[in-house]
Amino acid sequence: MSTIQLQQSVLQDVASLLGDNDALKKLQKYLRRLKNEKEAAEKMTADEKEEILDDIKEGLREVKAARQGKLKLQGAREFLIEVN
Repeated sequence: MSTIQLQQSVLQDVASLLGDNDALKKLQKYLRRLKNEKEAAEKMTADEKEEILDDIKEGLREVKAARQGKLKLQGAREFLIEVN
């Protein structure tokens, strides 16, 4: 089903409920909940963003130190053994 067809179908379903206030209230409540869930899923808190950036910065510092010979990085095999 194309986006336009889906939109038309939804609008027809809503139009069929126009005389039923109870159904419209339930629909409105559901749509608000759906909208809030979508926004919550898309929103990343400032703390989460800061934590990710800190992790990236630390990783870059380690790479720089390894290139300068100040830090020995473990190999992929050792990493995989450690993770398991």
